Amino acid sequence: MTAEVFQDELHRPALSLPKTYSGEIAATLKLAWPLVLTQLASMAIGVTDVLMLGRLGPDALAAAALGLSLFYMPMMFGFGMSSALSPTLAQTIGADPHGLDPARRRQATADQLRTDFRAGFFAVGLTSLPAIVILLFARPLFGLLGQDPGLSATAALYVTALLPALPFMLLIGVMRNLFSALSRPRPALLITLLWIGINALFNWVFIFGHFGFPAMGVLGSGIATTCATLVSAAILATTVFLHPATRSIRPFEGFARFDGGKVWRFVVLGFPIGLTLFFEGAVFNAALWLVGLFGADQLAGHQIAINVASLTFQVPLGIAFAQTVRVGYAAGAGDWNAVRRAGHVGQMMAFFFMGLTAFVMWTWPYEIAGFYLDLSDPRAQHAAMFAAQYLAIAAIFQLVDGQQVAAAYGLRGLKDTRLPMWIAGLAYWVLGFPVCVMLGFWTPLEGQGVWMGLAFALLVAAALMTWRFEYLTRKHRLGADA
Repeated sequence: MTAEVFQDELHRPALSLPKTYSGEIAATLKLAWPLVLTQLASMAIGVTDVLMLGRLGPDALAAAALGLSLFYMPMMFGFGMSSALSPTLAQTIGADPHGLDPARRRQATADQLRTDFRAGFFAVGLTSLPAIVILLFARPLFGLLGQDPGLSATAALYVTALLPALPFMLLIGVMRNLFSALSRPRPALLITLLWIGINALFNWVFIFGHFGFPAMGVLGSGIATTCATLVSAAILATTVFLHPATRSIRPFEGFARFDGGKVWRFVVLGFPIGLTLFFEGAVFNAALWLVGLFGADQLAGHQIAINVASLTFQVPLGIAFAQTVRVGYAAGAGDWNAVRRAGHVGQMMAFFFMGLTAFVMWTWPYEIAGFYLDLSDPRAQHAAMFAAQYLAIAAIFQLVDGQQVAAAYGLRGLKDTRLPMWIAGLAYWVLGFPVCVMLGFWTPLEGQGVWMGLAFALLVAAALMTWRFEYLTRKHRLGADA
């Protein structure tokens, strides 16, 4: 770990909420850019696995993709739980004029930050236990989904190798949220970059067999990811213990003390967030399985398009993480004009970026597919044609996807999690998924119909999440002005 991680001024200025949109844009950008890079770096960890497994052939890649499609479901729920820590800490900091100053913040503020961090650690750790039990039955679950028995056996081994990493992945999320809430996102970014290198090294050792270890293929990749996660979690925990911004709250003092009431309150706040992420992630996984029924070429095109859309989504997602903190600061300070300003800035920034990516996807979809496929191969040309069709639809839903995540994370900064959970369930499963099925199977559109259903689901989510944010913040602002 470089000395740069620990370079922090001793005194921080009193928490200042900008009174102008330009000031809020500057504050949000300062917090958001390391979070955006952290999200992109997190994706690079998975890309490393794919690149190395690709050298083993398509079967290895397919087995890993199948395993990850199951593993990501409980992991996304757990990450949702861990993200409840960010608004909780941000509102506590916002209520103290010197909440960001380790030397001047109130002792009660430091105690509350430590208590909430500990509650989040226990809640997320406990959440991982039932997930591990479910994932132990990966192979029969793949059988119920009608997957190829040979691929299912390899995928199940891969999932089993990943199981020890699950709780530590989620706890890394808790520690990242602690740094974000304290407006110190760079340590988490640097450690995530280090994680990429550690993961690549372990993959090279265990997949192909080096330093006396046997070549273990797909199983080796799972073992490598687990080992890299354990090392990275230890490094991040050490950083939490030593970094001036986190050391000042004595994060691990009395850590063995279990407060069931505080843990339960954290679960009550985080559980709806976890379900919200689960609803969204599950409908995209279901879309993958639906498109797969139309043939390998359509599935390959789908994988390309969803990979591009996922990559671009990391930028508004990083902005949304920053927005949660900024909204939380303002809500904790009771400044509802600042709450609305922070929420609107996050939405505008997400819209602007996704507008740029939508233009690129709409204008050059076939060329984008060419980055993934050898277009001199006739079969690859067929898959690229499907990828281009899906990317054109993705270009349309880029704007609503950025809007829904910005509005949802703005609500999260207000600790408003229950109604957004119901909105997500309605948008993605009550309305969106049936449209995917109807357009995919009851019309000649097939895979394009599935993607249109996804676009419709995101549109509904964006409209309702935005309405909810506007309604809540207007109501509170009018109440504060009365």
